[in-house]
Amino acid sequence: MRVSVIIPACDAQDTLATAVASLLAQDHADWEGIVAADDRRDYAALLEAAGIDDRRLRFIATGGVRTGCHRARNVGLAIATGDFITQLDADDAITPSRLSTLLPVAAEHGAAADNLQAVAAKDGAPLDRPLRDLAVATRLDMAAFFTLPMPLVPLVRRDHAQPRTEGVEFAEDVVANMRLLGRIGALPVLPQASYVYRIAATSMCNDGRAETAFDAAYSAYEARLATGDGFGLPAGLRPVAQAGFAAKRALNAAFAEARRVEPDLAFQDFAARR
Repeated sequence: MRVSVIIPACDAQDTLATAVASLLAQDHADWEGIVAADDRRDYAALLEAAGIDDRRLRFIATGGVRTGCHRARNVGLAIATGDFITQLDADDAITPSRLSTLLPVAAEHGAAADNLQAVAAKDGAPLDRPLRDLAVATRLDMAAFFTLPMPLVPLVRRDHAQPRTEGVEFAEDVVANMRLLGRIGALPVLPQASYVYRIAATSMCNDGRAETAFDAAYSAYEARLATGDGFGLPAGLRPVAQAGFAAKRALNAAFAEARRVEPDLAFQDFAARR
């Protein structure tokens, strides 16, 4: 069972080698790593200079600079040959058993995710997990998914792997997982933290200037669910997703208000209080 691991890369010269090294350490050896450059850098040469040269690594480019993470993921998906698809951001890492652990569950249910660990990029300090008290595997439905304080990174069986929605950049991972849930109904989530999600102090979720952009994006998604194509979701799930984005918009506004009182407040710390 081959796994295609798509790695979008933009200004990733300082982190990509660490991310790829974690892929090389997998105990499931049948994978391909697709590095999709969105900045015209030669990442093959960069990795070779770092001592990384593996025939399972492939390289492609969007042809532009900062065209969007969704575009990089899509050009990677277009050349993927795996039976399963997953992603690895260029500043993150995965533990050695991630693929082998998720594969049998994804094969049975169409997709599977782990209860990832968010850490501070500067020192690796643990921050939070999507399902904080998860002790045994669970299945997450649409309503529960929208309550999570951070994304999930599923391994998806090829028949359920869809391109990222064109033009959706803000919360594009949320939209992608929402559409996946529309196809499979419920997402199995294992309690292991096999994906290390690194959050920088300068990340978009901690940038108070992004409040207006996120609000506009969430409002647009609500409208699309109410009166547009509904992102292709079954009719019965569209109101659930619409309510989920409304809740995210309210959370975004509350975070912005809290940062006016505490300018250095990080989103993860804010979410942990609620």
